[in-house]
Amino acid sequence: MKIWPVLLDSQPECLSGRGRSGSLLLAPLGPHTVLEYLRASLERVTRNSPLVVPRGSFEPEYREWVRSVSPKSTVAVTPTELADAVAHFELSDAVLVVDPRCLPIGAAEFSTLLEHHSAEPRMSHHLISFKKAVGRTEERVSFDSSGHVRKIRRHYEPLTWPFIDGVSAMLVPVASGILSDGQVPSSLRDLRRLLTEHGVPSRDVPVQGGVFDLADEAGLLAANDHFTRKAVNDSHRDSRVAAPHLVGSGHSIHPSARITGAVVIHSGAVVGENAKVFGPAVIGSGARICSSAVVTHAVVVPGCTVPSGATVRGRVWCGSAEVPARTGTAETSYRQRLTRLMAEAPPHEELETIASDRPLHGTHAILKRSLDVTFAAVGLIIASPFMCAAALASWLESRGPLFYGDPREGLDGRVFRCWKFRTMRVGAHAAQMDLKAQDKTDGPHFKIDRDPRVTRVGRILRALNVDELPQLFNVLAGEMSLVGPRPSPFRENQVCVPWREARLAVQPGITGLWQVCRHNRDEGDFHQWIEYDLLYVQHMSFWLDVKILAATLVTLGGKAGHIPARRLVSSASIEREHTRERVAVTQSPRDTKQVA
Repeated sequence: MKIWPVLLDSQPECLSGRGRSGSLLLAPLGPHTVLEYLRASLERVTRNSPLVVPRGSFEPEYREWVRSVSPKSTVAVTPTELADAVAHFELSDAVLVVDPRCLPIGAAEFSTLLEHHSAEPRMSHHLISFKKAVGRTEERVSFDSSGHVRKIRRHYEPLTWPFIDGVSAMLVPVASGILSDGQVPSSLRDLRRLLTEHGVPSRDVPVQGGVFDLADEAGLLAANDHFTRKAVNDSHRDSRVAAPHLVGSGHSIHPSARITGAVVIHSGAVVGENAKVFGPAVIGSGARICSSAVVTHAVVVPGCTVPSGATVRGRVWCGSAEVPARTGTAETSYRQRLTRLMAEAPPHEELETIASDRPLHGTHAILKRSLDVTFAAVGLIIASPFMCAAALASWLESRGPLFYGDPREGLDGRVFRCWKFRTMRVGAHAAQMDLKAQDKTDGPHFKIDRDPRVTRVGRILRALNVDELPQLFNVLAGEMSLVGPRPSPFRENQVCVPWREARLAVQPGITGLWQVCRHNRDEGDFHQWIEYDLLYVQHMSFWLDVKILAATLVTLGGKAGHIPARRLVSSASIEREHTRERVAVTQSPRDTKQVA
């Protein structure tokens, strides 16, 4: 099986102007062009030269421009040329169609797509990206015919996030007849839908490392920022002198010009007298920055000119000496700034930031894990006779599984089964909706007095907290800790965004601050649950874990009384956190929610 790469070229609005007909493939991408970056990425999966298919009104010099960047590439401008180029493909081959408007950040994404296709060669495989949300969550409101709010739904990445942002690439069997007539749909989304309509089985493969939306000006700027910083850092890693990253030859930089920050200057570019370039910025090949012009946080398209005295800030510049600068004073909209900021933080970088900020690290992590393993192992040995007796009693009263494993969210939202002795009759979960009217809680959890689903043995196990002893196996497996926020299912965690993010930043625990400090059980204490979980995450330490374990023994897991939080966490720390929260509430803008 051979892989034949096909690159779709387009003319985004942000590239309209003189710069090589507005071609996206020929646009700069840090020290390279988009075409050069894709060609290098495709070499991981195939040695065949790419077939470039332009869509739009390109100038006659387009073929020469493409071949000057990628000499071995074939250009098919008309449907007849495309059909002729595809005609020699064998039925056992596959076509890898790439749309650079949705550019994967990681060069290994195409290799992942090939692995899936090799396992199922009869199917079409699509490399898709999901939309990014602010804070990894989004609320959508639905209304009835009278305009009243019917329901508010909160979506989270990735569990309840079905919103596709774009299709980066498709690996399609030649036998499906794709491109054989020389016609190319306007987007890979349309091609994906067309294959489905023709009965071609398909499978979506999510992008793991994030994408850049190069059809949008903010996305193209963010992509150039990313690759420019990387190129400058790599080229000056062993040097203390900050200097622009020069690509090719023929540059002309006036001695009086000032270049600061991460700047990439391509071959043949000219930076004139007293001109200023502040990075991250990219000056395309053959571009001219005239005298006293200012370029900051921008991309100058190849062959374009920034006029004397003009200011180009935060945009992709496609103008000439006759075109006045338009962005020296124009303000960027909130949505444009938000789009660029979100694009500048790809998922893999975001995860690294979260990991570095997590409070559990270093000596604390070693001590906490040592405490967990030691106490869990000793506890299982000591409690094994009681556990055997509890299992036998449960089985004699209600035949069925001895253990109940409920899916819960753990560290970073990873789902695991939290084990307990089964204390309810088989099929009890299905009856929960019928009992919802009797629920006494003020939060997402469910609890009623004298629950009819609980067995007689189950009531005894719950009263003695023996039903939770199997969770010591979760502790040994590293899924839980002895101390931490109680593990909750997704349906409960989605109620409060900051609470969810905080409690999923640490391992859940068998006991915690909420269990030993809560004191409004009869009135419903969901607000205390949030408060004590956040308080624990903010002040977690090995010494605090020891105090909570001691408090758990004294209060029998909170069932024989409670201990004020100020005796476990210092009063000054609690007051400082409350003050910080009040200041944040008074200074922060109102949350923006997307309404569908």
